[in-house]
Amino acid sequence: MPPSPPPGPTPLSPALQKLLYDGYQHQLRGQYDDAARHYRKILRAAPDQMDVVHLLGIVRARQSREAEAIELYKKVLARRPDDAKAWHNLSLAYGALEQAADSLAAMDRAFDLDPSLPLAANLLLPARRAIWDWRGHDRLYDSLKRGAVLPDVPALPFATLYADDPALHLATARRKVAEEKMPARPRVFDHSARRTASGPIRIAYLSADFRTHATTFLISKLLARHDRSRFDVTAISVSFNDGSPQRQSIIDAVDHFLDREKASPSAIAEEVAALGIDVFVDLMGHTSGECLAAFADHPAPVQVNFLGYPGTSGAPFMDYVIADPVVVPFADAAYFTEKIVHLPDCYQPNDPDLPVGERPTRADCSLPDDAFVFCAFNSAWKLDPEVFSAYTRILKAVPGSVLWVLESRENSADNLRREAEARGLDPARLVFAPMVPLKDHFARLPLADLFLDTFPYTAHTTASDMLRMGLPMVTRTGRSFASRVAASIMTQMNLADFVTTDVDGFVAKAVALANDPAALAEARARLAAARATSPLFDIDRYARHMERAFETMVARFRAGLPPEAFAVEPLPRG
Repeated sequence: MPPSPPPGPTPLSPALQKLLYDGYQHQLRGQYDDAARHYRKILRAAPDQMDVVHLLGIVRARQSREAEAIELYKKVLARRPDDAKAWHNLSLAYGALEQAADSLAAMDRAFDLDPSLPLAANLLLPARRAIWDWRGHDRLYDSLKRGAVLPDVPALPFATLYADDPALHLATARRKVAEEKMPARPRVFDHSARRTASGPIRIAYLSADFRTHATTFLISKLLARHDRSRFDVTAISVSFNDGSPQRQSIIDAVDHFLDREKASPSAIAEEVAALGIDVFVDLMGHTSGECLAAFADHPAPVQVNFLGYPGTSGAPFMDYVIADPVVVPFADAAYFTEKIVHLPDCYQPNDPDLPVGERPTRADCSLPDDAFVFCAFNSAWKLDPEVFSAYTRILKAVPGSVLWVLESRENSADNLRREAEARGLDPARLVFAPMVPLKDHFARLPLADLFLDTFPYTAHTTASDMLRMGLPMVTRTGRSFASRVAASIMTQMNLADFVTTDVDGFVAKAVALANDPAALAEARARLAAARATSPLFDIDRYARHMERAFETMVARFRAGLPPEAFAVEPLPRG
């Protein structure tokens, strides 16, 4: 005989049903102590009521008592192992305690049981992409896009950059701001003194990345080169001090360095206003560690979205976004809440003097001496199944070639090897490069023959790195800011003819170059010539253009004019 099914839960008496109703009403109103008291009374009389155990777990999680919530969720799952919502809530509780592995495992189980859970994609898709784990990628991707516009799913703007859809980027960013950034009781800052101020314009740059981070490598020289007769420069750090030379380079580059890791957004806003800052620059947008809430009450008369996030903030309190004609043409204004400002060359600043280590040999890097080496050094999370399929098409069309890939996470290489094998490509044709200090990373880049970009989130700092070291690259451009950055950088280095607009063109261009040594040599020669003359590495020209942008913004404010889109007039080339 088959085993008897487990007995159902104890039926609730009318009195207990009334307790459940009242408890749930307290929960909906955020009266969590009262809700928990009602649920505990029910469980003393009917301890096998797993729905009530689950509700109590949710209440404990809302009270930041995650350890207790976890035990309650586990109790539910011991009786109902296929309860997707319990697995989902268990994952969130683990995540709140920064138990990442347990959180991902629980969310994996939740998504397997119920692929319609949109919040699962917010957690699973970035985590899996970071290690080339593309299980359920299409389902997760579709779920993420659906969840991006659902009011009951927390907005995650950065993850929507996986899609080449600026309308989606705008909608998600706006919702993120509406959910988390707008203060309940807006403060009003008086900027009248700055309207009539004389002397240097006061600029403050805010970032969580004033440490060993790509943003700091890009921007430190710009901060140092601001004209101190016209500008007073402050840097506000909202993250930890890693004690690195890069952090020190920011400290040395500015007039005032404010370490505000522990400060609240409100306190930062008060300080910015008290300092009389004219232009408050956010280098974060919707990236990890952001502090957009510090801008919400407009503590400075001019507020600018710049560099860290390739898209709109979606915030009504950000006045301008720094761009260029390639990454964000004025025709794309409908996708930005900020007014677009065009710098004349490329929006991305670069330090021309970053050190380069001693060049290794191919053997030092486990590369074959006689093979054509395609390089794919973008971050792992930028690579998706479609782009990797394009890579395999290219490798198959160039016999003996290898793909040199940056392995940023341990134990991720086997995932990509499996994907190669599934596409009929010998996994031995993948060569994995470890993370190394930047100077050594620069030194090894010329060992490759051609860099293959990702899409729709293209190479940004990485594109500058490749071209700086004379390595040609092929990119694909689309509709979004993130998809056009490499194209902008390549245009400044006389390589615009290596920009493609669809996957077939991308594959064809890469294969043609691999089979045409003369064309590839000519491209290297172009890069070598451009390295000394391109505006991309002329940081003084860049600083003057950025200063003109700031002066125009401040002049409009002081004249009582609202923010408006404009293009900075280029300086004559010397």
